[in-house]
Amino acid sequence: MNRYLLFIALLINFSLFFFSCQKKKEEKITGNWQYIYLTNTNNTIQNWTFIDNNKFIKTIKTDTIISDTADWKLTADALSATKLKITGINEWTDGTYEILTLNKKYLIIQRISLSSGSSDGAFNRMEFVKSN
Repeated sequence: MNRYLLFIALLINFSLFFFSCQKKKEEKITGNWQYIYLTNTNNTIQNWTFIDNNKFIKTIKTDTIISDTADWKLTADALSATKLKITGINEWTDGTYEILTLNKKYLIIQRISLSSGSSDGAFNRMEFVKSN
C-alpha cells in the first residue's frame, strides 16, 4: 500500500513540475522576437510577436510594412521537446516547430511538420533575438 501511495505522490509531483515548466516557456516566448537573416536582405526586418492570448503577429518591414496575424500554441509531451504550432498566416510559416532554444535572449525553432501534418518539405530553421 505504501508503494502505491509513493507512486501516486511521485506522479502528482511530476505532473505539477511538467505544467509549471510549460507555463514558464509560455512566459519566455511572449514578446517581440527579431528574425536573424543569414544573408544580406537590403534592410528587411522581420519581427514575430507572441501575445499572451495566443495571438501571433508577423511583421516584415522593407519600404513598406506587411503585417499578418495568426494563432500560436505550445505543446509538450513528457519526454519530448516543446512544440510550437502556428496556424493562420500562410503555407510558408504555418506548421509545427520544435523549440531548440528558448531563453531570455534567443529563440531557435525548426519546423518539423507543415500545417497539413506532412513532414515532406517541412524543414525550416529560424533564429531570433529578443527585441524590445
